[in-house]
Amino acid sequence: MKREKIRVLPTGLWLIFGPVLVCMWLAAVNYSNNLVYAILYLVGALCFVSTFHSWRNLASVSVDHIRIHSGFAGKDISVEIYLNATRSVYGLAFAQLGEERYTLPRQSLASKLYRIFLAPFGIELPLRPALLQLRGGGSVRVAAGDSCCAETVFPAARRGMYRFDTLLVRSSFPFGLFWASYSVPVGAIYYIYPQAKGTELWPELRPAGDNGSPYSTRPGDDFSGVRAYSPGESLRHIDWKAYARGRPLSVKQFTGGDGQELWLDAAEMAKLPLEERLSQLALWIVNAEKAEVPYALKLGRTTVPIGLGPEQCRRSLETLAVAGLGPEEK
Repeated sequence: MKREKIRVLPTGLWLIFGPVLVCMWLAAVNYSNNLVYAILYLVGALCFVSTFHSWRNLASVSVDHIRIHSGFAGKDISVEIYLNATRSVYGLAFAQLGEERYTLPRQSLASKLYRIFLAPFGIELPLRPALLQLRGGGSVRVAAGDSCCAETVFPAARRGMYRFDTLLVRSSFPFGLFWASYSVPVGAIYYIYPQAKGTELWPELRPAGDNGSPYSTRPGDDFSGVRAYSPGESLRHIDWKAYARGRPLSVKQFTGGDGQELWLDAAEMAKLPLEERLSQLALWIVNAEKAEVPYALKLGRTTVPIGLGPEQCRRSLETLAVAGLGPEEK
């Protein structure tokens, strides 16, 4: 993936380290102490050299691919970052640069000064970085000539459709005095689904008809044919004999049996607030997938036809994620 130029900036450690160096310099001047001079010059030289090593450390690693997984509100969104290094790289950290910029309270003094002095000239405040936490903590180290996958997470605040604009890759190696960083444009869309909570009791199941449901996969049902395989489906329903003969992966379909289907209609829960209604529908969808019960979803003018499997689950949950949100909130 294409990246921007590497920037080297001082870290917050200089708020403590800088005054210490100034005090050492004052002591050396006032007392003409050669030993303090020697230590001061040595530390200053190390600080200067560390800027080059910080840049060199980050210049050796590149981002090959980024994968973002949608998730439920109140949990973590997983971001997989695939890295490739030409030299050994140490202490990598990651952050997300979102679309929104810093917002200030309307009544604060800082917001008034911003509107008076900066806003008339079209000056905008910098993008807000959101830190991505590594699973297990710590930082990433990549060996020379090796590649790895860094799995990071960040909390999912509220439901909706979001855009992961830019990934910030940075490192403060070797002394933690300077941040070397570069940004990688991503532009990926991900969804935060409503929290899956509510009552476990389903609405009344409906019969699928005389021939049963073609999406049923329960043991004991009558075989009715095959359909194309979708990634993430259970491997026990794959037609392995056809795959051994060189045909594409396909999934067996069954009819007969109880032939029950679940029809979810948000209009039937009009007494509940919108968020509670969406959380309840999300719970029923998750439970229907676990029980392998085909289901359909109707939410206002949007209808997800009857089905079962990862693709059906994704479409249904994405519909719930953006329900009632205007274009400015998506």
